[in-house]
Amino acid sequence: MSVGRARGVSMSPRLDVGFFERLFDGAGLAVFACDPTGRILACNSHGRKLFADRDGCRAGDAVVNVLPEEDRPTFEEHLKSCVQTLEPLEFRTHLSVPGVHATEYAVWLTPILGTGGSLEGVTVWFHDITARLQLRRSLRKRERLNTLGTLSGAVAHHYNNFLCSIATSLEYAMNLNTMSAMRRALRRTADAVARATQVTRQLLAFAQADYRAQDLSDLTETLLYYFDKNEPRLRQRHIRLTLNWEKIPTLSVPREQLLIILDNLVDNAIEAMPNGGALTVTLGRHEGNGVRLSIADSGSGLSPEDMEHVFEPFHTSKGELASGELHKAGMGLAVVHGLVSEMRGTITASNVPGGGARFDICLPLDVATYPA
Repeated sequence: MSVGRARGVSMSPRLDVGFFERLFDGAGLAVFACDPTGRILACNSHGRKLFADRDGCRAGDAVVNVLPEEDRPTFEEHLKSCVQTLEPLEFRTHLSVPGVHATEYAVWLTPILGTGGSLEGVTVWFHDITARLQLRRSLRKRERLNTLGTLSGAVAHHYNNFLCSIATSLEYAMNLNTMSAMRRALRRTADAVARATQVTRQLLAFAQADYRAQDLSDLTETLLYYFDKNEPRLRQRHIRLTLNWEKIPTLSVPREQLLIILDNLVDNAIEAMPNGGALTVTLGRHEGNGVRLSIADSGSGLSPEDMEHVFEPFHTSKGELASGELHKAGMGLAVVHGLVSEMRGTITASNVPGGGARFDICLPLDVATYPA
């Protein structure tokens, strides 16, 4: 492999072409030097060894021939772009290697520039990333298993509470002779069933598997509907609601998902203000082609530890998981984060000067970005 002198670097007499040939031979990567059309000029020993059983990897052959047929159009596009922009590019491919079931490679294309900056050729590097990807998949699988274990424990805890409440209420009802006492016991049973249904609904939403309501509605209309319905609940808790909104273009959003988001953020704010306070909701434009929905409370705010983990599942500072409510179990904000991401938006948390926490949701105005 002939190697040109790097621009701006004087070559030591001891660093001759042979030095660079030995350097590439010992690199552990398959390296091909090609002309700008992708014809092979030379390759190192690792390249000859890797493609020893393939035709079309000799000098003068098109290097694209060593790739699987399904990846050749991608290579041609990257080669054209590399020649035009003189910028390195990368893509991945699968190569059949004797004795190995599946080997994944990163293919790098880098331009070879002459002393005047003109393009003289392209190098094609094949880097075996199989072990790295397997390790990454193994770590992800372990993380999923750990999360699944935590999720199973939390769900079992919740439903054990629900079932105990239902069983106690039913036993109490069967041992009573008065209709009013039986109604009270059955009402407690119905409440437990309703809480279990709510937990199931939000868990399905967190798993992005709640497809019961795919209807779209206008963001402003849904927001006003929600707070008109929930203002009495806030007033009962001595929470003053301030709703500020400016006129924005019609933005169609999944109605059910937005209501779940609002439920969790408002419940989180209510928990932060046990003695009452102020809830401020603001809707307006954001950076030209987007909208921002802000929900701020006047509670104690978020600690540095909570700020770092606020959207992680099961992170909670509210104590024992005894109420059967996801926002107290550390799931509410994780649900919100997942649903906002599903709507192609972002959510951030911050502390309000003077006390309180604020959550900002930014959504794009492009309706076509939302899932159908």
